[in-house]
Amino acid sequence: MLLKTKINLKKFFLMSVPTTIFFLLFSRGWNDITGILIVYVATVLHLGMLAEAVFELVKSQVSDGHIHHVKDKIMYLFAGKLTILILSLVISRQIMGNRIIIPVINYVIQIFILTFSIRSKGRE
Repeated sequence: MLLKTKINLKKFFLMSVPTTIFFLLFSRGWNDITGILIVYVATVLHLGMLAEAVFELVKSQVSDGHIHHVKDKIMYLFAGKLTILILSLVISRQIMGNRIIIPVINYVIQIFILTFSIRSKGRE
């Protein structure tokens, strides 16, 4: 399943990039900028993998009534997304120190932006 057919990428990035730029304004130097951008890139990958896993799970339930056909793919997507997110937070924590809350807040906002960007029947 192509993720871009389920998520309006233009809408996502039009809302996502300005919020990240807003949080970049709170940075004190290149270390903070690097940490925020690392978490932003990881967030985009994480949310894409999360959306793909959920779409696969829903699609398998609707078509087959069980998840046996996509169980491995969903497991790898969830494991991959958690690994990406945790690694980015650990790396950013090492770079930014106690100011890691800035990219974490941006991450939470990105989750809401993703929900507004998901296409549903009848809306688009």
